[in-house]
Amino acid sequence: MKKTLTYILAFAAILAVSCKQEYGVTTPVNTPAIDVTTQKLDPAADESGAVRAFIGTEVTAHGFNLELVSKVTVDDVEAEIVSKEFKTLKFKIPALSFAQNDDPYKVVLKVFDADGETSIFRYDYYVTVPVTDALVSGFAPKEGTVGQEVTISGRNLSQITAVTVAGQNAVIGDITDDAVKITIPPVPSATAAVTSVDIAATWSGGTIDVTADEYFALNIPVFAAYTQSGNAVLGDEIALTGENLDLASGFAWGETALLVIDQSATAVTLKIPTGIEAMSPAVQSRDLTAVYGTPAQKVTIVSGFALDTTPIGPAAPVFASVENADAAYGTSFYLNKELIVKGSNFASVEGFKVDGITVSLTQEATDVDAHFIVPSTITGTAEKEVSLVALWNGGNELDCGTITVYPFYYTKGLRLGKGCGAALYTDFDSANAFLLLDEGKVVSADEWSSRPVDPACTSSGNALVIGGSKIAAGKEAEYYACAPYIFMSVTSNTQLQFNNPANSTSQLKNHRLSDLSTALPAFYGTPVVMMGAISDEAIVADCAAGTLSDINVNTAIYGTSAPRWDQHWVKGGVLGIQYVGYDRVSTNGGKAGSLSDVRKTGFLYIRDITMTRVSGAGTNIESGGYVEVDLYWSNVLE
Repeated sequence: MKKTLTYILAFAAILAVSCKQEYGVTTPVNTPAIDVTTQKLDPAADESGAVRAFIGTEVTAHGFNLELVSKVTVDDVEAEIVSKEFKTLKFKIPALSFAQNDDPYKVVLKVFDADGETSIFRYDYYVTVPVTDALVSGFAPKEGTVGQEVTISGRNLSQITAVTVAGQNAVIGDITDDAVKITIPPVPSATAAVTSVDIAATWSGGTIDVTADEYFALNIPVFAAYTQSGNAVLGDEIALTGENLDLASGFAWGETALLVIDQSATAVTLKIPTGIEAMSPAVQSRDLTAVYGTPAQKVTIVSGFALDTTPIGPAAPVFASVENADAAYGTSFYLNKELIVKGSNFASVEGFKVDGITVSLTQEATDVDAHFIVPSTITGTAEKEVSLVALWNGGNELDCGTITVYPFYYTKGLRLGKGCGAALYTDFDSANAFLLLDEGKVVSADEWSSRPVDPACTSSGNALVIGGSKIAAGKEAEYYACAPYIFMSVTSNTQLQFNNPANSTSQLKNHRLSDLSTALPAFYGTPVVMMGAISDEAIVADCAAGTLSDINVNTAIYGTSAPRWDQHWVKGGVLGIQYVGYDRVSTNGGKAGSLSDVRKTGFLYIRDITMTRVSGAGTNIESGGYVEVDLYWSNVLE
């Protein structure tokens, strides 16, 4: 190999110096030579793309006699020579008529002798013409109605300044180099149930046909012709047919909303409310309309629909659906949560029976819905099907079928401040001091003191607690009169922790009233509440997702009375909670001996932690911040 390289270098030297014979005299002639054997071109661009050269890139070649080079061409396009010296030649890649591409193009470099005609070097090189134009690779979804969000995918899309759908300007939302989000605008020309429309994006280089390969299918509801036979009366049902009718989000007679009894893509059954006030004259004509999309688009189904507004008396309610008043709890129903029962003719509904338990309305029923609270007296610990009956017009009953109830309490987004003997205690800490487990709420130190939540420990010590987590005998009623609660504190050795009220006489005093100077008593709290970290991945996942179906699923006995941040709980983790019954703590104290000693049980899902640590300040918890939890809590266990 060494001998071969020697031959190559010797040959290069011969090329570099040739001879010219004239009038019998031999004269040495210097010829440029490029060396790519021992020294590569810089940059050494190749077909892999690992090293790239671009239009305008300065390329350096090495060799001999390079000051004699007359020109350099790249694919026969002359390049600008930047400098030429005996051993180095520098030139720039000229403009080439290549399309933008991710992969490099193969080009031919030629270097010419002083005569400008003799090529002394020919070499395969690679030049990249990068993609800088806005390019579209696709869009999704391929169909939808007015207001549908569509994502246009591609590259360099941040250059897009406008997007049109069938010539109508679309609202542009989030935009990055990789994607542009738009919402489909109303398209006046679209009258069919499905219309193929084009999407076009504009940028400085022109217009891109986003739908070049496939149009966007714009779906709208289209109603079949409806002929009214005689005047409608209050309580009548109206049966409509057509296409995409499930896209309609509301129906009205004039400005009066109509009740939806049944709705599918091809048929809708509406009901005229019985609560429409009598008008004069009694028969009135209004347009029957539907709305769809966002912003709402109005469709006239029947012009001048005639309705006799003469009152007809209370009609039987018709059940349609049940949902949570607070949408944050999805479609799962928990104790003490408000539910909305929807239907028609509901103005006469006076209450409900849930699992045989009669409950009152939380507000006056309307013609379309009625509200009630899931009774806390529903028994059990796991999800169960219970009957739902509406009581109307003096005790008549409407069977609304069954609903699935989770017979425990679930409260999301509870925020707790810290208890701290140092100056880092804040207004927020005082206002968010105690988590009342039975009520699923956080209360201030003022409310804890004034209600009182724990009357046994508000003055003159706490005669109920005769030792850490041990209750005096004969005090059952007083023990259960104290609402179970937990709170947080920062310990003397700088640990943020959850506290069992009855475990220590040193923790309650870390909370103060709203004046931030009056500390709570330095006494034992009363309820014995044990806590421990949950390692069961299935329980953690269910608590995080809001899919826990049985509050009594855990079989462990908790003993850690003060779980500490990063040792026992972290963001996304779960703590188990057990409120220990009087029979146990009046004789033994401390944690439950078996699950039969647990009076109530639950879980804390640690949703968020905004507290931060600092050092050298007497505590490692900075002023401010909170711990946010979701609470699952049972009734008294059977």
